[in-house]
Amino acid sequence: MIRSKILVLTAITILFLSTLPMSSGQVIDKKNYSVESIDEWEIIKTDVLFIAVPSNKTVPMFILRYNNDNSILYIVKYEGLSEAWLFASETFTHDKLFKDTKGFTNEFMVRANSHGWIDYPGAVLKINQIARNLHSFYFPFSQGKWELTPIKEINAKDGTLVGLAFAFILSDTIDPSFGFVNGNIMIRNKLFFNPVEMQIENNKLVLSRAELKTDIIISKWKWNYDIFYNAIKELSYPLPEMEPKLTLSITFNVRSVDGRNLVDIFNEERDDILEASNQDNPKVEVKVGDNTFTIGKVEKEDYITKTSDLPKLEILTKERNIASFFRFNPNANVIFDDQRNMGSIDVEGVFWAKRSLKVFLIYPYFGGGTLLHDPSIGISSPELEGETVKYIFKPPITSEYIVPPPQSIVPIEIVPFFELVTGAIVFLMIVALVIVVTNKMRMEVLNGF
Repeated sequence: MIRSKILVLTAITILFLSTLPMSSGQVIDKKNYSVESIDEWEIIKTDVLFIAVPSNKTVPMFILRYNNDNSILYIVKYEGLSEAWLFASETFTHDKLFKDTKGFTNEFMVRANSHGWIDYPGAVLKINQIARNLHSFYFPFSQGKWELTPIKEINAKDGTLVGLAFAFILSDTIDPSFGFVNGNIMIRNKLFFNPVEMQIENNKLVLSRAELKTDIIISKWKWNYDIFYNAIKELSYPLPEMEPKLTLSITFNVRSVDGRNLVDIFNEERDDILEASNQDNPKVEVKVGDNTFTIGKVEKEDYITKTSDLPKLEILTKERNIASFFRFNPNANVIFDDQRNMGSIDVEGVFWAKRSLKVFLIYPYFGGGTLLHDPSIGISSPELEGETVKYIFKPPITSEYIVPPPQSIVPIEIVPFFELVTGAIVFLMIVALVIVVTNKMRMEVLNGF
């Protein structure tokens, strides 16, 4: 009899506690964004950010504007891919890139000789023959047709709407020698409405709600290095020590709106109408690590160093407390054999500031695998600092999806302080009640004897 009463009281306690709310991270599933199509541009608006992307198949680029300062536009354009060969002891700078207009043989021989390679008999003739089989070292993205996928909603595991996803996919190229890139380059993007903690292997990174997370996906790249090396080794001459790299170039710009039509500015940036762009550029500073310098005053080229968690570059406009930024994971995944094997490579970034700002992401040789790398762009502001992370995002390492699967985005279970205290008090009261009732029943039993 006593045991049954205790069991009933315990069951009531458990049932009551199970009804207490256990998460304050839930977001009301509502349409907290809009997407508008205007003159071959798709414009995304959230509560903090405005992003415009071209939909006319021209070039992958992004134009960002912070809602609390609509007088400034931040432009990020993915410009192209270049294959670079670094000789022993060389570090990357923009002048290490082959210039296709100069002719490969002469440029290669000059650099090779400067690193101690001797002109063996027949070497120049052989290199001339090999050069006919090489594609251009630089592939400008403006020479491709880029399909913008529909902008889709991202849902978390609990069904909550948490963000948007879309991609640029290269579908065709003007230069037939680059036919191998058709369908094999994707720039995949995600924008979250609340801060999200992204977990990649052992690294953790908080994505803000004013940050566009991008995945660069490159498959089946045809390396000039492979063609050259396999052909030149037939000469049985000692080859110069070279390390092939693939570099992704990205340009950055800042524009003042000054009451102008936004679409006109968008089109000028897309079509590289520099004269108009230079007329209304504000004074811009670049911050890398502890160093800050003004664009246009000095020429500077150097590696992007880590700031706290990741290599990061900030773009500052004077007399404003907001900035745009670019950061990237110093590691990239490479998938081989139709997603059956995977490896990792180190990634470096170099910025080059002269009259404008350009960044090169430098990927080591990855053969015929699929490269996946995740840089991001965004806007930082004091009011966005310290916001509570609502979800954990564990992106699957695959090149197949555009919208991440819901099971990869999990809400963080948080017990608010007030609810925690209330629940503890209620629990203690119930425990005390159980003790009192138990003692009373025990006394009744003893009195019965």
